[in-house]
Amino acid sequence: MSLSDETVYSKLNALNETQEGIVSIAQWVMFHRRHAKRFAQIWLQRLKEASAPRKLNLVYLVNEVVQQMKARKKEEFGVAFAPIMADACEVAYRGSSADIQGKLRRVIQVWRQRAIFDVDVLDGIDARLDDVDKGKSSTTARRGLGGGIGGTTPAELTRLAAAQSKLNNQLTHSTIALGSAGDEYKKWMEADAIPPPAVYVARLSQLIKTLDIAHAAVSDALSSRKELIKNLETLLETNKTALAGEESQLKGVEEKKARTDDVKKDVENMLLSGMTDDKNGDTTMRSTTPDIEPPREMVEALTPPPAAEDPSFQESGPFSFQQTSPTKTQAPADLLSSMLQYGNYSKAPAAPKAADNPMAGMEGLDADVVAMLLKGANSSKGNGAPVQAQPLAMDDDDDEYHP
Repeated sequence: MSLSDETVYSKLNALNETQEGIVSIAQWVMFHRRHAKRFAQIWLQRLKEASAPRKLNLVYLVNEVVQQMKARKKEEFGVAFAPIMADACEVAYRGSSADIQGKLRRVIQVWRQRAIFDVDVLDGIDARLDDVDKGKSSTTARRGLGGGIGGTTPAELTRLAAAQSKLNNQLTHSTIALGSAGDEYKKWMEADAIPPPAVYVARLSQLIKTLDIAHAAVSDALSSRKELIKNLETLLETNKTALAGEESQLKGVEEKKARTDDVKKDVENMLLSGMTDDKNGDTTMRSTTPDIEPPREMVEALTPPPAAEDPSFQESGPFSFQQTSPTKTQAPADLLSSMLQYGNYSKAPAAPKAADNPMAGMEGLDADVVAMLLKGANSSKGNGAPVQAQPLAMDDDDDEYHP
């Protein structure tokens, strides 16, 4: 009895979670044990397309089949499912709820206890499931830390990812269809014994249908491959255009940078040249131009002439505050001359003494003062009385001399 892909798909789609439904379909599958390899390929494809609960039902179906065949000491399904069980269990485990994952772990534990598959196969299954758990933990940790690198697919790669996923599905279909068509072709076209013509025609008609299915599957995979290549070429052309623009931008930036650097060097050279000229000019001016001291402002001297240079002080002897009378009586004219000399705080040449000129040495005095002095001088000449000199006074507040 021939087994078509459509029949297998219909049986798998009718699978439910009840014990009766799983056992009945398992019996049907075991009846077609000659197509165990082909059934395993179709089952894996259906597992990838199914939802999480239906994936668990499909695993339960395989569990029932392999255990029953193991009990009957038939190895067809064990050999057919062993190479794909690691991938199949990972597909069923990934993205499922914790409850479904626990049930899958329980099935694998039963397989290990009853030695349904070899130890290497079971170790490979456990390793795949552990990797899924580790990946889940890593993803959770990255989300807790605010995300990780590569957490979001760029928009430019979204179409590529969809095209690649579609191609993968088409390749799975085409692989299964090609395997079935190859087996049927070898069976009916390369057989040593040919059945009766009526039976042979029916088998050839079935082979043509199988080849049509394989042709359609391969055509779909080819179309998906072309679509992926087209998207890749579009992305490549887009990046080439962007690359040309970015290279032009880079060249423009480099030219601007070089020009700016040249201008900067020119300005620096100008500054250095100006500083050198300023230094040379200052040196020339200092070497050729004599230093001209500005004229000093005429300031009246505040210090009296030394006593040693004054004849009157030499004649009168040392100065004393206790002196109540001078040692030498001076005429009023001489006294006035001495007062005028020290009143100007500067040493002036001695005025010529003339007995017949009473106005000598009185230049610059007020008329009232001159009249008073002349009156005193005449009185002194007439009476011959000596004129007592008043003692010199000192300001109590400072050391400045006050005549």
